[in-house]
Amino acid sequence: MPTIEQVSKRVFSDNNWLKKCALGGVLSLIPIVNIIALGYLYQIFLQGRSEKGISLPEWDDLKGLFLDGLRFLVVGIIFAGLPIGLVTLLAEIAFDGMVASIPLIPVLFMAGPLMSSALYLYSVKQDISDCFNTEALGIMLKKAAVSYTVPTLAYLGLCMLGLVLLPFPFFFGGVFYFYLMGCAFKDLEKRARA
Repeated sequence: MPTIEQVSKRVFSDNNWLKKCALGGVLSLIPIVNIIALGYLYQIFLQGRSEKGISLPEWDDLKGLFLDGLRFLVVGIIFAGLPIGLVTLLAEIAFDGMVASIPLIPVLFMAGPLMSSALYLYSVKQDISDCFNTEALGIMLKKAAVSYTVPTLAYLGLCMLGLVLLPFPFFFGGVFYFYLMGCAFKDLEKRARA
């Protein structure tokens, strides 16, 4: 599995990396249009899943990126948005002040890996029902923990540091994160078949 450093070198070797990532950050700011940016991240995830070296795609197939973004959005809402929203609501009801944030920390950490594992299951046959295979999700999360811990902490850290400019760190960090998550679960699949 590639490291963050190896992925960084590949991304930064693209002469237009800043332009492509800045465009993704800008598109992330615009409601409805931001689905195109999610599609871009899904394409990056698929590169990791297929074990291709990361390369930043061009922004030329907007229709395809929009459709991929819808897939990414649905899986993201179900497997990241709903758990975060539910725990936030329950913590606010049950606790008061800063203590309410404590139960959210593990949910924020697990949201990315859970969403990515569901996205991986979806990408195999393009069937949304595959995402709800709780046994497979559990196995994937347990056995790939070593592979996704550092990228998840780095991604969360980048998003927290850039809270004011959230769409930009979310997109830029997402390029690295979702590629590495695709690689992590592909590596797990290969080890399971061996």
